[in-house]
Amino acid sequence: MPSARESRAALQLLTSDALGATEDLFSRLNGSPEQRRLVLLETVPGLIDYYSDGSAALAADLYEEERDQAGVTKLYSVEPIVDDRVVKQRRGIAWAADPLFSETDEAAASALALSRLFEIVQPEIARPYRDTILGNRRQDPEAVGWQRITNGGCRFCRMLAARGAVYRESTVRFASHPNCHCTAVPVFVGNYTGEEASTIQYVASRRSKTPAQKAELRDYLDSVYGPDPH
Repeated sequence: MPSARESRAALQLLTSDALGATEDLFSRLNGSPEQRRLVLLETVPGLIDYYSDGSAALAADLYEEERDQAGVTKLYSVEPIVDDRVVKQRRGIAWAADPLFSETDEAAASALALSRLFEIVQPEIARPYRDTILGNRRQDPEAVGWQRITNGGCRFCRMLAARGAVYRESTVRFASHPNCHCTAVPVFVGNYTGEEASTIQYVASRRSKTPAQKAELRDYLDSVYGPDPH
């Protein structure tokens, strides 16, 4: 069975394959901008759904393996979690197709549209993996939290994974960004290692932050990880 990092690598391969399929689909579009957008709206959600099943299955396999490794004896049935997000996906796809209506250079407009489409497809396929880990962690009485698995990445992701932090609060979200390849691994009573996530890590995970919290987070990142290179 795969380790957490091997599972993360498998997810990255899966999303890369999905982006390749997206690029192939995009390259075969023709007709007016309206026609091309319509094809994207009709086909891309199905592509996302296909790869999302694989993403959730990878996470379910990892969850079961980590549970076995922790020596958990109480029975629990791991469920892959793939939420219905077609409406939100179509909104994102429509946004991605906007450059196709530009009267500027067609090649540049197409490149921008494809880049935007990648920004929709990649996170949507990574989401079921994370949702499966976090969703089952909330339902499994033997789970005490989850840890973030990253491979370097940006300073934001490194901060969220620092100290092998264990996120114990059941309501905490998995903070991510476009092209984020971080994953989560469940932590159980039998393999509970690492300190609980710090206050700044919990704050950084929130979807909404006050201006003061944003400033505090920015100052913390600058002081610990250096200025944002971007």
